[in-house]
Amino acid sequence: MAKYGITYMGSKAKIAASLALNFPTAENFYDLFGGGFSMTHYMLENKDHRYNRFFYNEIKSDIVDLVKRAIAGEYSYKVFKPKWISRDDFFANLDDHYIKVIWSFGNNQRSYLFGRDIEHYKKSMHNAVVFDEFDDFAIKVLGFKKWPSNVNTFKKRRFYFRQKVVFDNKGMKRGDLQRLEQLEQLQQLERLQQLQQLQQLEQLPKLNFSSLDYRKVEILPNSVIYCDPPYAGTADYGNQFNSVEFLNWAANIKSPVYISEYQIKDPRFELVYSVDKRSLLSSDKTVGDKAERLYWNGVSL
Repeated sequence: MAKYGITYMGSKAKIAASLALNFPTAENFYDLFGGGFSMTHYMLENKDHRYNRFFYNEIKSDIVDLVKRAIAGEYSYKVFKPKWISRDDFFANLDDHYIKVIWSFGNNQRSYLFGRDIEHYKKSMHNAVVFDEFDDFAIKVLGFKKWPSNVNTFKKRRFYFRQKVVFDNKGMKRGDLQRLEQLEQLQQLERLQQLQQLQQLEQLPKLNFSSLDYRKVEILPNSVIYCDPPYAGTADYGNQFNSVEFLNWAANIKSPVYISEYQIKDPRFELVYSVDKRSLLSSDKTVGDKAERLYWNGVSL
């Protein structure tokens, strides 16, 4: 499956194609709560013939900056060799957008990607894959001391391994790590590869960026607006969001507005699409299957 945008909380990358089937052709396409850029990326690659201009807006300016830097090629493997980011490095550099997003658990931009018990082993594999630096652990897991000449960078990143750790009654590790089949991947390198693939969008005059409150984005005539706001009752994205105020705005705008939500009971909006999607953002932090729904404000072009 193709991956779009950067890994991000609430990303619509997996259902972007299904959502896009519901959008009419227009002069302009707005991704008003653009998040990790997945919907805009999908539309640019697959639906660019249906719109003359694309507008990606995300209120978090650091995320917009990260996307723009990726499109400009700053994370191309030819120019960027990612050094290992330790737990201490992560918390000391939360002002660095790349570190905060790529090296955070679940892309929550708050907690470090790896647990303390496996950080050392992940570092070992990272340095073997990126810098061809093999320590004893890398040699044991991979079974060799040097990459074969026919294994390129991208093949290296597809090597998998798993950890087997046994704890005694004092909580001390007394097991070993074993090389086994395709169970765990270096997530930070997978995420980085998604950043790298955005470079193909570099020469796109049709693409416009902004980091504004949705109410301050100028909506041009003959536009389709897609909104993926913070869902009611889910983990927030670091700021407060007034869902009632947003729905009032969407109901009164003179352009077709399509809204992703779990449920909208407001009768001014019509359900146009529904799909089951695994969720990690419920208010009780449990994992479950929820219906991802798309609603429309009823305005036609």
